[in-house]
Amino acid sequence: MTRKRLLIFSVLMLLATPAWSGAICVVALWKGSVLDYVLLNGAEHPFVLQEKAEQMLAEKGYDDYDRGLDIRHPRGQTFHNSGYAVVLESRYIPKFRKVETERRSIGCGFSGKSYDDALWDAIRNMQTHDWSWVPDRDGYEVLEKIRF
Repeated sequence: MTRKRLLIFSVLMLLATPAWSGAICVVALWKGSVLDYVLLNGAEHPFVLQEKAEQMLAEKGYDDYDRGLDIRHPRGQTFHNSGYAVVLESRYIPKFRKVETERRSIGCGFSGKSYDDALWDAIRNMQTHDWSWVPDRDGYEVLEKIRF
């Protein structure tokens, strides 16, 4: 009886394919400022979505900006099957810098509960990646707000 249970369990485990889905936000950076971003969601693993997003940025011309110094990397991702995503943008001049040039920052937030939770996650995401950004001082604008 134990072997029969083990065999049934093994067959069920082999037949059960993992159902991945999620969302990812990938940005193209140049000297600390965000040039462009791609937000993708779908029924694929977020790593597959990341490759697609990086390919989309490369097709837009963010593949080799100057001597290979253009950086494309994920800004945020989630493995939720469904949820909410918010993308924020802020254009500001960082304080306490030698060069006072405008900087563009993007924050991506995800939540399985609500848009508000995704917004707070996007604010934390932007603070994590751009330490000189302060929400009350520099402000932000919501670029995208989707439910997936």
